[in-house]
Amino acid sequence: MALDVKISKKVLAWALVLVFTAATGVVYLYRSIMPVTSEVPPMLTERERGYFTVVDEDGVVIFTTGLMVSVGDEYIDEDDNKYVVIDVSDDVATVRSVGKMEALPPFTGPVLGAAMSGGAIGIYHTHSAESYVPSDNSESIPGRGGIMDVGAALAEKLSALGIKAIHDTTSHDPNDARAYDRSRRTAADLLKKQKPLALFDVHRDAGPAEAYLKEIDGQEVARCMIVIGRQNPKMQSNLEFARRLKDEANNQYPGLVKGIFMGNADFNQDLFNRALLLEMGTEQTTKEAAIRGATLLGSVVPNVLPASGPGAGPQTRSAGRTVGWLLGIAVAGIFAYLWIATGSWDEMKAKILEWFGTGGIRVGDVDNAGGSSGSDAPGAEGEDE
Repeated sequence: MALDVKISKKVLAWALVLVFTAATGVVYLYRSIMPVTSEVPPMLTERERGYFTVVDEDGVVIFTTGLMVSVGDEYIDEDDNKYVVIDVSDDVATVRSVGKMEALPPFTGPVLGAAMSGGAIGIYHTHSAESYVPSDNSESIPGRGGIMDVGAALAEKLSALGIKAIHDTTSHDPNDARAYDRSRRTAADLLKKQKPLALFDVHRDAGPAEAYLKEIDGQEVARCMIVIGRQNPKMQSNLEFARRLKDEANNQYPGLVKGIFMGNADFNQDLFNRALLLEMGTEQTTKEAAIRGATLLGSVVPNVLPASGPGAGPQTRSAGRTVGWLLGIAVAGIFAYLWIATGSWDEMKAKILEWFGTGGIRVGDVDNAGGSSGSDAPGAEGEDE
């Protein structure tokens, strides 16, 4: 009978170990999937038709955009004036000026050689069908929009400067509320391929061409608007990178970056602390003007890169949490196995003490083993016998 009980305990213990092992696998898979699952519910991030005209309280137009605009959104213009959206009515949003942004602390400067050898810039397109009517004869080309050529020009310029650029042309059609869920996997994959320096999701905006066009060095250029997601735990680090890029671009090519819009979404920017959405022109500008804008922007990107690219924040944290889960489950499994196999709490503690070099002295017999830590405790062996 005692043998049967002992066997049953061991069978139960091994069964429990198998359960914990299976649980470990499930947790590992779950934590691996987490980086490609956004916590923000899917929503439309831009209008299906038309655009918003954003004006100040005196009716002066500040900017136009096809992105969704909501109360609480913010905008920083090219002169670092900051505005907050206070009302949205039909196609018009009203903003209030809240003053000028404080200057950023000095940038320590890139160590470009380290950047060139130690990382890469990822480029992709959530709205992969976006196109330019004057050049592509359509505002949308499923699977291969004109925006792909703009991303290619940005990658080409970076590569010419010695920065490795990975341009992913995966299609994430259609342009619906789930587009960012589909492109999230692409963004996460880009971050895994190389030590990331930056991540750019390249789009084109909607609205009148004149809001984006500017003559730079004698050529018509489609300017850039940088977009940051407000529902994004990495918003501040993304915003600092955006501001440095804007300042550097406008120092070399005044007006190239028209502003920074902070909208009510995350745009998958929680994946990395230098992830930006770039709006290059609108459907009414030529693709060639957008390509020129992307090329100029690419020429200044290396000046605001760090010496090396840290791993993607949430992915790094996710890996750490996964290790924590695995260790926790392993420890719990060991304790459960010992408790069942030994049959009592005291026996389990004795077994643990034995592993750590106490010579197998039973916890309950410590008082009988000898009083002085300096003695050889001759009674301990006798008590065990």
